[in-house]
Amino acid sequence: MAVCARYDVLRALAHASGVEQVTLWALPNKRYQVSFRIRNQDHEWYLATLRNKAMPRAFVNLGAAAHIAYGIAHAPTMIVNMSKARQK
Repeated sequence: MAVCARYDVLRALAHASGVEQVTLWALPNKRYQVSFRIRNQDHEWYLATLRNKAMPRAFVNLGAAAHIAYGIAHAPTMIVNMSKARQK
């Protein structure tokens, strides 16, 4: 189950509960998404867009996605998944 949340919500959640891992997903057409595995949660939390809170944000630059992910949470593990892109 994938859940989307805005930057400020994910940052507060990461600060309160802690993050087990951050995953950067490769999508078609050189786009990337960021997901977080929060401690004691069964599902992935995806960074959402500001306009549409129900849709994961797609980055066009892998470095920008990693920088945003690191700004939200300093996770002990960061995975870049290039082989199994999440379908829209």
